[in-house]
Amino acid sequence: MLNIYSRDAAPDGAFTVVPPEGAGDEAGWCEITPDGVWIDLYNPDREEERYVEGVVGLNLPTREDMQEIEFSSRLYLEDGAAFMTAQVAFYGGFDHLQSGPVTFVLHRQHLITIRYIDPKSFSIFAERLVRHPENCHQAHEALANLLEVLIDRTADLLEKASATVDEISGRIFAPKRGRNLERVLRELGRCQSDTARIRDSLVSFGRLLLFARALDRELVGAEEAGFNAFHDKLRTLEKDVASLNDHSAFVSSNIAYLHDAALGVINLEQNTTIKIVSVASVAFLPPTLIASLYGMNFEFMPELHVPWAYPLVVLAMIASAVGPLVWFRVKGWL
Repeated sequence: MLNIYSRDAAPDGAFTVVPPEGAGDEAGWCEITPDGVWIDLYNPDREEERYVEGVVGLNLPTREDMQEIEFSSRLYLEDGAAFMTAQVAFYGGFDHLQSGPVTFVLHRQHLITIRYIDPKSFSIFAERLVRHPENCHQAHEALANLLEVLIDRTADLLEKASATVDEISGRIFAPKRGRNLERVLRELGRCQSDTARIRDSLVSFGRLLLFARALDRELVGAEEAGFNAFHDKLRTLEKDVASLNDHSAFVSSNIAYLHDAALGVINLEQNTTIKIVSVASVAFLPPTLIASLYGMNFEFMPELHVPWAYPLVVLAMIASAVGPLVWFRVKGWL
C-alpha cells in the first residue's frame, strides 16, 4: 500500500492523504510532488516500489535488505539520501510483543518509510499529521516527529511490561493459597521476551538518532534555524532513549530476580512436602515395627493370652508414634 501525505492539495497547507489509484497501471498512479512530505510504503509490492524509485531516483531496500543486522546495512548514505532502519516493537493484535524492521529514507523534501509491519504508532502519527500540519512543514520535521511517536509508544510498552512484572511479584510473595507458580514462570518468560524486544528496539533507535544527528544540513534540506531545531529534537530523543534503556535494564534484572525467587519458592514447597513425608515415615516406623512383631504367628507368645495385652500394645504403638513427633516439635523441625 502506498500513501502520500502531501501539503499541496489544500490552500491552508493542511495535509491530505493521497492513496494511489489504478494499482498496477503506472499511468494511474497519483503524482508525487515536492510537497509530498511523507511517502509511506506499507507492505509494498514491486510495482509500488518501482514507481517510488522512479520518482525520487533512489534504489529502495528490499525486505531482505531490511532484515540485515549489520550496522552498515541499516544506517548508510547513498545517492544523496540517508537510509536508516530501526527495529520497532508492537503488539499488532497478538497477546505478546512482536518486532520488525522499519526503514526511514530522508531525501531532501521527502520522508519515505518502508515497512512490512503495522505498529499503532504510524496510525497515531498519521492522524496527528492531518490534525496538526503546522508541526511538519518539511521531511526532516516529519522524521523527528514520527520518531518521537515511535519512542513514546515504546515507552508505553515498557511501562506495561514493568507493571506486569510488579503484578507477578505480588503473586510470587503472596500467601500460598491460589498461587500457581508454574503459570508465574511462563508469564515471567513472556515478560523477559517482551523486554528483550523492547531493548532491541531502543538500541536500534539510539543508533539511528546518533546517525541522524551526524547528517549535514544540505542532505537534510533545512534552513539554519530548522536544522538546529532538528538537532535539538534528536538530542532530546536520545536522552529519552537512554533513560528508557536504563529502565529496561532494571526491568530485566527484576525479572531475573523474580525468576530466581519463584524457583526458590518452588524448591521450598518441595522441601516442605519431602519433610512431611519423611516425618510421617519416621513417626510411623516404630508402630509398624510393633505391629509386625505381634503379627508374627508363633505358637509360643504368652503375652498374647493376657487380657490386657491388646490395649497395651495399642498404647505402645500410639506412644511410639507420638514420641518422635513431640521430639521433632521440640527440636523445631516441624
